[in-house]
Amino acid sequence: MKEGFLSRRQFVAGGAALAMAGVFGALTGCTASGSGAAAGASAAGASAGSSAASSDVLTMVWLPDNSSADLSAAREAMGQAITDACGREVELLTTTDYNVAIEAIASGKAQMAYLGAEGYVQANKKNPKVLAAFTNSDEEGGLDGACYYSRISVLSENADQYKDGDSYSIENIKGKSFSFVSATSTSGFKVPSSAIVDQFGLESSDELLEGGAFFSEVLFGNSHQGSAVNLLSGDADAAAFDDVDVDMYLNLVSGEANSVGAVYQVKDDAEAPFDTVRGKQFTIIGITPVLNAPICFNEEAISEEDRTKIVEHFCSYEVANNPQIFVDPEDENAKGIFEKASEKTRFVEVDDAWYEPVRKLNGAE
Repeated sequence: MKEGFLSRRQFVAGGAALAMAGVFGALTGCTASGSGAAAGASAAGASAGSSAASSDVLTMVWLPDNSSADLSAAREAMGQAITDACGREVELLTTTDYNVAIEAIASGKAQMAYLGAEGYVQANKKNPKVLAAFTNSDEEGGLDGACYYSRISVLSENADQYKDGDSYSIENIKGKSFSFVSATSTSGFKVPSSAIVDQFGLESSDELLEGGAFFSEVLFGNSHQGSAVNLLSGDADAAAFDDVDVDMYLNLVSGEANSVGAVYQVKDDAEAPFDTVRGKQFTIIGITPVLNAPICFNEEAISEEDRTKIVEHFCSYEVANNPQIFVDPEDENAKGIFEKASEKTRFVEVDDAWYEPVRKLNGAE
């Protein structure tokens, strides 16, 4: 079993405060609880105002992090599973902008979406008929540890600037240049900005959106990969990004996976966009668990019958054991969106209430 998954379970069970020395807080709810697929569709088609409720083609939209060419097989496998479930042809709509994906599902241009928790909350706010349906489970096939990680990292060559005794802290990021993913990203903005607001006693995360207030310069990578490259290329002093979307390009060099002080290095054969920063290393100085992202429906744009069929099929062990959907984490050549952390890993049903902690970050309702 991949080391990162074991540490994730221990981390969630023990609380984020222990790993972060009080900097990041764990989210309540995390501890409590192909054929017919037109891959690579242009994001330009995801403009608002077009409902697809009566179309025979079912459209599923993807965030930029999951829209890269090397994940096309994984997306196509998801599309084929949808077709297997309800018999409908599937269009896979890739994007280069978080807001485009959110607008596509909120407007009904897309009937399904795979969104981050914050992106889901934003889409649901735009249209309450956008509702979470299922997500990937923890190692036990449940939701108690169904989390991934938001990390604040710095170049390893500069890591001593962020030392706090034998560990690290985010205390010295003030005044530095910083890269986020997108203002609508959960683990690439909402979670880390909430931690920074709490740590420094800021009035709101608005102070973090532009350079000159808290940071000297603020960049947005528009994907987790892009934010990581902003750091590794030297364009940003520190950056926020998750583990799910970048770790396929990395090797753990030292420390425990997904823990403060862990050092990662870009693989020598890393594909774009990491091909320009091969061999570069970063060190984690802050980390917190984040609720796993939901696959959601716009319930105005797809029938209850089709929704039921899709949920039942995706939560089956047939899909759980599909190696193109849940890839083997020990296979370095596997490119996927979801990893098979254990034999019990699968999709499980989830509802809107499970994402309530995300609404409460920074006082959002």
